[in-house]
Amino acid sequence: MIIHCKQRCYSGWTCALEGTHSGIMMHMLGLLIVVFSVTSCDAQCWQKTIGYDAQGCTDEKGVLHEFNSKWKTKDCQSCSCHKKIMRCCSLVATPTDYDEEKCESIFYEETCSYNVVEKADPSKPCEVHGLVG
Repeated sequence: MIIHCKQRCYSGWTCALEGTHSGIMMHMLGLLIVVFSVTSCDAQCWQKTIGYDAQGCTDEKGVLHEFNSKWKTKDCQSCSCHKKIMRCCSLVATPTDYDEEKCESIFYEETCSYNVVEKADPSKPCEVHGLVG
């Protein structure tokens, strides 16, 4: 039996079973999926406590957001406002495992994404083996 797993940012791990599909193997696969069902990316999040008398959440620019609202910031964060906390998480998956001598990462603010390309020829993409965020 071989179990192949690959990381998918923001949605945990996906796994495929190769070989005999006996009950024990399927049970083991189910257990593996449960164990890895938590978010597997290193999401960069922060939160702050909201005062009991607050009328909503005030963001870093001083804008007041209503309770139970969500918004995206210009610096690529997804935020939400709740009665007790304001929470923001980065929307950016930053490339971490690529040939930094041969390649460079280029950030696109409008899509909150990176593209990793060859320094000598930016029309050629580079292989990326890891992401954080």
